[in-house]
Amino acid sequence: NPRTPQLRGGARAGARGAMSAFRTTRRAARAIALVYLLRLLVAWIVVSPIARALSSVVARNHPRGDAILFEAGGLELIESLRLSSTVLASEIKGALLIGTVLGALSLSPAAALFSALAEKEPTGPAQWIRRGVELFPRFLLTFGARLFCQGVLLGAGAIALTRLARHFGSSWPEPRADLAGVTLGLVVLLPVCALGVYEDLVRGEMVKNAPLAVALRRAVQIARSRALALAGPWLLIAACSIALPLLAAPLVGLLDVSQPGVSRLIGVTVVHQLVVLCLVVLRALWLAVVVDVGSAPSAERLAVDLEVAASGPVPAQIEAHDAAPEPRQ
Repeated sequence: NPRTPQLRGGARAGARGAMSAFRTTRRAARAIALVYLLRLLVAWIVVSPIARALSSVVARNHPRGDAILFEAGGLELIESLRLSSTVLASEIKGALLIGTVLGALSLSPAAALFSALAEKEPTGPAQWIRRGVELFPRFLLTFGARLFCQGVLLGAGAIALTRLARHFGSSWPEPRADLAGVTLGLVVLLPVCALGVYEDLVRGEMVKNAPLAVALRRAVQIARSRALALAGPWLLIAACSIALPLLAAPLVGLLDVSQPGVSRLIGVTVVHQLVVLCLVVLRALWLAVVVDVGSAPSAERLAVDLEVAASGPVPAQIEAHDAAPEPRQ
């Protein structure tokens, strides 16, 4: 088969890329730990008032405390939600405001992690934080633009799916109509996810000090030329990110914090935090893939580099791709 050598070469290149991404992620272990701790702090700030409001009515006056909120059937939890609805609504409004502000500020640690993954020589937290602060305005711009575009796509998709569901429901059998609705929903989610990948590619170029216009152009070129190199790791990491909470849920159910025992509470806390830490590591692994794919030379990429650096010396990476001079006769 004439395609066999190409397939083998692609598999070897994919394996080398995966190993390179793993090495890059391991080198940025301190940055990953910093992002995890900051996420833990933000989650505690946002959720703590809601948790106190939820347990202040029923659980506070019960001998078993808030353990009753986790009993099978959720009767006490529903009762707590009903009795504390007024206080809870106020706390949720405050949590949404605080969460929005802290969520925007969390782009700075994300930029610091990106910088740690993209650096050639290891530096340290001070340099990462400085780069994160420098990149924050541009990361905030791409974040807002991506959210806006995704909102437009989701809104248009929801309207179209609602109208199509009515049409399918009146003309097709119910199982077939449901299957068609799920399929079309996945089709709508495809460009939404693609926008997230494109944003990461743009950020990967921004970390390398590329101007916004150049970063947008390079990201398009990388997405076109390295689509398969990006799609495989993204699908694998996305599947792992979904599977981790699903696998942890039965374990949390077995620990059953509604029963007495501090060890159960500690066990559930450890399981939850391990899942969160693994999700942060998977995110860092994906960013490492973006950095490695974006660093791979290509004809289009070298052309852009020549255009950007036309007034300065030609980089050694580009000189290496020039044809060797012909020997004189």
